Amino acid sequence: TAAASLVRGLVAAGAAVGAGKVTGTAAGNDLWLLSDAGARPVLDFTDAGFATTYRASVEEVEGIFATITSHLAGASVDAIVLEIADGLFQQETEALVGSRRFAAGVDAVLFAADGALGASAGTERLSFHNLRVLGVSGTLTRSPLAVREAELATGLPVYTAAMLRDPVHAKQLAAAAEGRR
Repeated sequence: TAAASLVRGLVAAGAAVGAGKVTGTAAGNDLWLLSDAGARPVLDFTDAGFATTYRASVEEVEGIFATITSHLAGASVDAIVLEIADGLFQQETEALVGSRRFAAGVDAVLFAADGALGASAGTERLSFHNLRVLGVSGTLTRSPLAVREAELATGLPVYTAAMLRDPVHAKQLAAAAEGRR
């Protein structure tokens, strides 16, 4: 939801957006949601020959990441939004976010969490891997208390789906991500 909302906001701001899902199990729903939000093209790990990334090796997951990002970059888009499925302690997700190739290929991260504790632990874990986290989103945004707690615990802004769909907020996040380059 966060990825699709950000895509919608960037498209509303006039950006050409490509999107991809790097890890998970093939189902179609996420791809359709990203496509319905306006991303063109939309790719996932199945486009790299995998029905699932469950138990994929580090090399395989890095290869999927490289394949998806190179194809999206070749599509001459203004922004690329990637979804990484599952928790940070999933074997393949941990391998990906801990890889140098991923850190070199990602400008910034928006972390989706279901609560303030998860937001705090997740953003700390991403920072441990030298990934720049711009903010937090996810189901925790349904609770004003969880939002306040997450903002205090992480020191980061929390974005609701409505905020991500807003072209002003989406452009601000994109500009902050580009500031890394």
